[in-house]
This record gives sequence, structure tokens and C-alpha cells, in this order.
Amino acid sequence: MGTAYLTAEQRKHWNEEGYLIVKQVVSPEEIHTILKAVDTVVEGYVQEEYGPDTPRFGRGAFTIIRAIERTDALDILTDHPKIFGTILSLMGPYLQIMGTQIYVRHFSDTQLIAFHTDAGPSLQQIHPHPQSLPLQFKVQFFLTDLSQPDSGNFMLVPGSHRKPFPADSPEKDFVPEGAIQVLAEAGDAVIFPWAAWHAVGPNKTNRIRKSVTFRYGQMWSRPYDYQKLPPDVSARMTPRRRRLFGDMGEDYHPTDYFKPNDQLEIILGNEWGHVFKQ
Repeated sequence: MGTAYLTAEQRKHWNEEGYLIVKQVVSPEEIHTILKAVDTVVEGYVQEEYGPDTPRFGRGAFTIIRAIERTDALDILTDHPKIFGTILSLMGPYLQIMGTQIYVRHFSDTQLIAFHTDAGPSLQQIHPHPQSLPLQFKVQFFLTDLSQPDSGNFMLVPGSHRKPFPADSPEKDFVPEGAIQVLAEAGDAVIFPWAAWHAVGPNKTNRIRKSVTFRYGQMWSRPYDYQKLPPDVSARMTPRRRRLFGDMGEDYHPTDYFKPNDQLEIILGNEWGHVFKQ
């Protein structure tokens, strides 16, 4: 697989530090549209889950899963032209989207989410090899400004993707040695693998942090927060986006999730097919 959308420095940083920051993926115009839709989704979710006496955008820190089913405004993030080439460079073309989430993080003097790795014990003892493709990673798109510390920033420990997570669950406010708060502007995205130790720092501002995460994985992996998209959601998508959400067509065979004949044509298309060579 070619690495046309990764510089040698980015590849080194990914292998050694375990994450990448991609600047200004989402334009101000796109952020405006997405935030408007996300606010509507959050308001509806808060009413569903907590009732009419809850503040408009809820309280504390919470996550809305299966976000792609709640609004079509997120569809553009599925294969956004400013980052999809980077995703392909890291994971290869035999990939899928395993889940979509909206994150809402309110004021807190302490860490909002404790340090952890993703997917629990099933993946906690599997660590990436520098020469292997990742099993899965998240792309988190920041919709609000996090350019200053203690704004509900995403936190991680650089290089931790190669280390076992502590066997005993640490306290919520536990901050491992070397942990950083990622400073990001609205429109930036961070990519990080399941094995990276990560958390959410305190939000000592009067602003609610909002972000959207897409979880990508190898296409033979089990999806994270859905079995199959509802027909009306699939119907609105392009062939590439449907395939990314696991739609193999009507006459598929289970082995198609391991070696589909048309995968490169559908995923790479004209945009990337001339760049990424097997």
C-alpha cells in the first residue's frame, strides 16, 4: 500500500507516538452545518434520555452512539477528501466504519473521562506492530475550539499504544506520566489507535465541547455500535459510503468481508485508485 498521504515524518510520529493531528480537515462552513445538526440531535437525545426538566444540552459528559443514523449532516465525514487519503494510507483499502459517535463535554473541575484503552479486554492485550496495519482507530473531528488547555481536551499518553494498560483500573483522576492535553482548533482531527491510553481532561470554560468520532477498522472486524444500517440511511449514501458501513450488496457471501472482488474499485475510485497500489 502506498503512503502518498503520509510524509515520512507523519509515519514516524504515528509509529512512535501513536497518534496524528490533521489540521483543518473540516471547513468553517462545514462546521456550521454539522454543529447545527449536532445541536438538534443532542437536544432530542437529552429529551429522550433525561426528560424535559434537563437543560437543553444536558449535563456532564455523555456520548451518543449510532450518530450517523440521527443526521445526514455527518455523511461528509465518512470519506472526507481532506483526510480519507490519510486513513487509507494508515489502514489500507480493506476497511470499514465500525461506529459513529457524538461527544458532549460540559464544565468540570476534574477529568471528565478516566484514562482507558478502547474495546475493553478483547483488545487490551493486542498491541500494534510498527509494520502491521492497525486493527482499528478513531478519527475524532473537533467542532469546537480546544486550542487552550482545560477546555475538555482530548488527552493521551504518547507512545502508550505499545504498552500494556495497568491491570488495576486507575482512579478517574489518575494522570499517567507523560500524558498531554491535545490542543486543537475547530476543524482539526486526531487519529489514534485502540491501544493508546486516552482520556478527557477537565473543562474549566463556560463552553460545551462537541466533537464527532468515526471508528474505522479492518473490514473483517465486527462493527462496534451497529449490526446493519437502516435502509433509509443506506439509501442516501454513495456506493463507497455504503460499502464503508458494511453493505456488500444483496448477493454477498460471508467471505466477501475478507476478499471482495470490487473493493478497490468502490473504495479507491478515480480519486485514489491511481495513487494507492497493492
